Amino acid sequence: MAVVWTGLATGLVLSIFLAVGLCTEACKATYTWTIFGMKFPFFGIGFFALCLLLFHLRDRPGVRILFPVVIAGACGAEVTFLYVQHSVIKRWCPMCLAVALCVGVAGIALASGYVSGARKHFGSERGATMRVLSKGVFLAAMLVAGSYIAFLGIGSPPNVHANTLPVAIGNMNSEIEVYVFTDWFCPACRKAEPDMEKAYPDIMRRAKLIFVDIPIHAETMNYIPYNLSFLVREKGRYLDIRKALLQLALRTKEPTPGDVQEAVTPLGVTYRPLNYADVNAGVQYFQSIVKAFGVEGTPAMVVYNRKTRTITSLNSVRDLSYPHILMAVSGVAPP
Repeated sequence: MAVVWTGLATGLVLSIFLAVGLCTEACKATYTWTIFGMKFPFFGIGFFALCLLLFHLRDRPGVRILFPVVIAGACGAEVTFLYVQHSVIKRWCPMCLAVALCVGVAGIALASGYVSGARKHFGSERGATMRVLSKGVFLAAMLVAGSYIAFLGIGSPPNVHANTLPVAIGNMNSEIEVYVFTDWFCPACRKAEPDMEKAYPDIMRRAKLIFVDIPIHAETMNYIPYNLSFLVREKGRYLDIRKALLQLALRTKEPTPGDVQEAVTPLGVTYRPLNYADVNAGVQYFQSIVKAFGVEGTPAMVVYNRKTRTITSLNSVRDLSYPHILMAVSGVAPP
């Protein structure tokens, strides 16, 4: 039982480290995810504190049954959390892996102690093996239940959908969201743009399309206010306006409102600036999306199904080909 106590106590300490930010940069991608509305680290603190209390009271009749059920459910929940890191967040958190190991070690140690104790208690009694197996099956069911309950309780980063500016275009009733991450002065983005442009109409029929500016080059900040304005005010013409802005970016890194108006006048569009508060909110929104999906460079595209939480990421010019983009959208679409 010392191994069980050590595993739970270590898990509590690691959860506290996560809550106060004492971990690597790779861990921070998990901070904005929640389980039943509570951030992962704080949920871990509450869980391990409860488990240590149950461990202390484990000899009491009711707790004797409850404690292994909670540990079995926790092992199942950790399976779900590992799946989310691998397939959704797409980034491993070393501290979270260590927490999962603590739960696993506690679960294995508890199961081993239970089997050993059962053999001593039942000995060669008739049906002893069946009793052990039946309880094992019950705990296995609790493991599966824990995994399923954790899946239902996991929440995506709240900031992904918190933006008050209506910057999405396309099919607003779709549960699929496609995020395009580019920089106005990124050579690779310009190389990928023709194939992405070809895919945009197909994406817009099937999904929400959100263009996210990442200022890899500082001059991109000069274009974000204009881009946000057109995303909000000129959704129907945005794709044509985007082409015009891309051409303008080839001519100047510091566009004036006059330059922008001249670029879009042939499209019959009038540039109307957003106020500073809206521009600032838009920039913060872009930053929150980049952080939530762990995007590290441009060009990139994230295809996200909000209902199933399925994510597909495309992270290079080669990945961002027209067929690959359509396959990614189809891959997260409901059957």
